[in-house]
Amino acid sequence: APDGVDLEGFDIDMSKEVARDRIGLPLGKKIVMYAGHLFEWKGADTLLQVAKTYNLQPTTYNLFFVFVGGTEYDAEKFRQKARDMDLKNVLILGHKPHKDIPFFLKAADVLVLPNSAKEEISKSYTSPLKMFEYMASGRPIVASDLPSLREVLNENNAVFVKPDDPESLTEGIKKIFNKAGLGDRISQQARSDVENYTWQKRAQNILHKATYLIF
Repeated sequence: APDGVDLEGFDIDMSKEVARDRIGLPLGKKIVMYAGHLFEWKGADTLLQVAKTYNLQPTTYNLFFVFVGGTEYDAEKFRQKARDMDLKNVLILGHKPHKDIPFFLKAADVLVLPNSAKEEISKSYTSPLKMFEYMASGRPIVASDLPSLREVLNENNAVFVKPDDPESLTEGIKKIFNKAGLGDRISQQARSDVENYTWQKRAQNILHKATYLIF
């Protein structure tokens, strides 16, 4: 059974500007955000490589890359990577209380799910909580094209890219900004689709399957 989301917690009525003001993110930039752990199989390093590309072209799209989450140890290692790459367009915030995550997601222009294909847990078995939270937030999603994510996502509610491929991820992000109406269309569809993935629906589905197996 896939994981789920508390819709009331993440489907908040708040504009991008208000959300950014609340959590202290810049208003004059397009924000590409990753929220979650910084384990290698989560693919955040691939997004950091994308940030490096835009760091060399600071006027292109005026993108700012925000990473939310990770243990203190992992976040500091990740910050060191960004320092070693001399990135000026990256903000690595580390762990934030879960109650604040809806505001961060609302503050983004694009939410990225860059899971790696190098480990089987990521390729075939994960059911990321952030995927459902992304969907509920009403912001467009760019995701690695993996069987585990395609259990829920499709071309109507996300933009797919090759996993572990910074160039493909770059193109996927640019697609959101370049193709008129795409971001609104896929984010609205994702918000509609996530209605089927509440925790209540998950419990009902598990009970239904259990009853079927018993009888």
